[in-house]
Amino acid sequence: MDKVVMAGVFDFVNFHVCKALLDKGIEVRGVQIETGDDRDILDEKRFEIGRNANFNEVSLEEISNNSFDNESIVLSAYDLFMRYKEDYLLNEEKLFNLISQNTWEQIVILVHSQMLANEFGSKAEIVIDDFINRAKGNKKDIQLLYLPTIFGTWQPDTFMFQNSILTEMNRGKPFRGLREETSDAIFVDDAVQSIIEIIENKQPGRYLLQSGKNDQWNLCASFLRINEQASIERKAETMEDNITIFTVKSTVSIAKGLTEQIDHAHRLNSK
Repeated sequence: MDKVVMAGVFDFVNFHVCKALLDKGIEVRGVQIETGDDRDILDEKRFEIGRNANFNEVSLEEISNNSFDNESIVLSAYDLFMRYKEDYLLNEEKLFNLISQNTWEQIVILVHSQMLANEFGSKAEIVIDDFINRAKGNKKDIQLLYLPTIFGTWQPDTFMFQNSILTEMNRGKPFRGLREETSDAIFVDDAVQSIIEIIENKQPGRYLLQSGKNDQWNLCASFLRINEQASIERKAETMEDNITIFTVKSTVSIAKGLTEQIDHAHRLNSK
């Protein structure tokens, strides 16, 4: 894997994947999906990666008109779902055409783990499922990576963890409702290493990332003093035979990972 396009490069998980790819010396062309990020936040993210010679931020039109050989594309429907921006997938002239019309060496789509359920609980999940089915078409080289709750720096306030942190700082907004899985949680840096490992293996299929530990989400919630009664249990269904379970290696404790997230939130919101 020499070159990668990141669709939605400044979204939460995709941004961390982009940074990790750049650290490995991989060329990344990033296009931002307009999801209403605060301008100051976008500037902070651009500052983090903009000086890397292997990174080039381009428009959606440039990506659509100029694809290269041996280039992979990574799209995070996970981030769109958690940002309540899944309707962006309905625009035929945007992401669907980008994925379906170009000759990609590899297509990677990140999805929230509840998409493994036999029945979808919301219109948003139907939208994402329809997009995936249309994008696959006759292509056989797609990797679908299903993610539980991911926590760490840059987590949006649509996650209960970040909303709780900001509320403690009197910076929180009204919580829009629980969308994340509440049976598992993985620190973002650990998740990203596994995501890249799967991508580099280039084996098409469906992969579910798990912590391999019990009650991780509730342990995170307890650390943040979130009342368990405030959450509604949302679990991933993993009974299907054609799912590869990928256990993520943990490198930091819940306390260290969440403390890093808290400190980062304080730094951003003290300006």
